[in-house]
Amino acid sequence: MNVTLQKSFGKLDIKFEKNSLKKLYQEGASKAIMPISYTKFKELVLVNTSGGMTSGDNYSNEFNLSGSDICITTQTAEKIYSGFGEPAKLKIDIDLKKSNLLWLPQELILFNQCNFSRRINVNIKNNSNLIMSETTVYGRTSMGEAVATGYFSDIWKIFFEGKLVHVEASGFEGDISNFLNNRTTFNNNFAVNTILSVGKIFYEKIKNLNIKKFENEEVKIEISEWDNKILIRSIGKNSYHLKFAITRLLSYILDNELPKVWNS
Repeated sequence: MNVTLQKSFGKLDIKFEKNSLKKLYQEGASKAIMPISYTKFKELVLVNTSGGMTSGDNYSNEFNLSGSDICITTQTAEKIYSGFGEPAKLKIDIDLKKSNLLWLPQELILFNQCNFSRRINVNIKNNSNLIMSETTVYGRTSMGEAVATGYFSDIWKIFFEGKLVHVEASGFEGDISNFLNNRTTFNNNFAVNTILSVGKIFYEKIKNLNIKKFENEEVKIEISEWDNKILIRSIGKNSYHLKFAITRLLSYILDNELPKVWNS
């Protein structure tokens, strides 16, 4: 007997002009809310009402910003559950014109036998600026969870004034336990974060940063900078210690303008 499992989907199409919301289209399990904010960056909080993603789910988000300062985050961590067949898919397209975007979602948590593909495309135009922070957790170690196998494909493409300036490609297929545990690779670390800064607005503040003062006994951080682009990579034994370090780091960079939901 063939059984068709129910799949979730969601779509967002959101547009800001001069810090005013001009378009809000939401469909399926994808929702967006704007809490009251008194900081420079208006907050947009993304919500997945399905509670997570699994095989066959399909989500797409499109954001267009013009003359706006916006911080986009998520209500909670996004959980990627076990599944089989077609991977869950998430496609994100961001277009910035004379705008500054803080892309600060909460963690992406992978469960054992996860099956997930994500594509992020960002077009930065007209002297816009981007800070992008993404954390991936390979199992919640505090709950005894571990990722031994699965499929994960994560590709970002960042364009600046029409030119491809940065690509991030990470993922795995099949057994990953040796990769996570081997001393020459993850060395028993199970949470990673990447912060990417493109544009001039935060460049001077970040490039001379003493990054080591934001480390702790469970987290290591390194930084690179070139062509008005700064890349910060962090790796930690677990999501708790990594988030503590990243929160301190971003608080410094952004003058304490972190999303309120990060504290909930």
